[in-house]
Amino acid sequence: MASNAALEAATLCSKKQFPNRMKMTVMFPEMNPQMDSYRIGTLLELSRSMAIKLAEQNLRVRVCVQGSMGVGIFTGVPKQLNGVHTLLQRMDWQSGPGEENEGMVGDFVNFGFVGKEHVVNFNRGEGDTPDTQQDDVFIIICPQNMVGLESSIIKALSEMVDAAGDRPVIILNPDLTDKTSSEGQQSVRGRQQRLDFANSFETIYQFQNIYVSGTSYFPILGSVVKLGPLEPWVAHQRRDLVNDGGEVYLPMYSSETQPESEVLMATFEK
Repeated sequence: MASNAALEAATLCSKKQFPNRMKMTVMFPEMNPQMDSYRIGTLLELSRSMAIKLAEQNLRVRVCVQGSMGVGIFTGVPKQLNGVHTLLQRMDWQSGPGEENEGMVGDFVNFGFVGKEHVVNFNRGEGDTPDTQQDDVFIIICPQNMVGLESSIIKALSEMVDAAGDRPVIILNPDLTDKTSSEGQQSVRGRQQRLDFANSFETIYQFQNIYVSGTSYFPILGSVVKLGPLEPWVAHQRRDLVNDGGEVYLPMYSSETQPESEVLMATFEK
């Protein structure tokens, strides 16, 4: 479903019916880095599924992960993204000779980091040099700021978005909030501009569990779902079946805008 939402959003964007800044949030237990059940493979499989879905429509996709941030010895990547760039390239894309997606990687699917220098534009080759084909869609995996670093991912990400022009940029499970830094720079200078940039991305798909509180991940009360760029937001309440027969999610609330947590809790209590 997430892959279909990405394709629908990219198609709408090409028709000028949807903005090119897009956000996808998929946050069930296996995708939540705050939980012990977090599995990096699930995140990578989702990214691969989205890239292949777009590439099957002859769209050239660049899958990007942020690189090292910071200055001097105070550099690093978020723990959640450690090794992800390498793992992406080592995944089985079924792109080898005779395989289902033969030739896809390197032609329709490429990899990069976050930054304007990783946006490839069309360039006509000279002589025997073939043309360089431009990227059509960008998927950026979990862009996020880091605790303790004065640098923010916002600058590199905003420059990349500007360089992409009107081409779709999909950020997957972003965390663009300011983090605690040694001199407080992430919380003071340019804060409103960073907030405005983070809020400029439109949700094209979301599946997120609802819990009792922000610090407790069980029990699961339900979920908030948006199945596509033009679909409504729907809240489902989890209920247990009798005789240990499992569980069921019942739709309880629908809205054209993302519902506030207070509204959801009040709905579930009825």
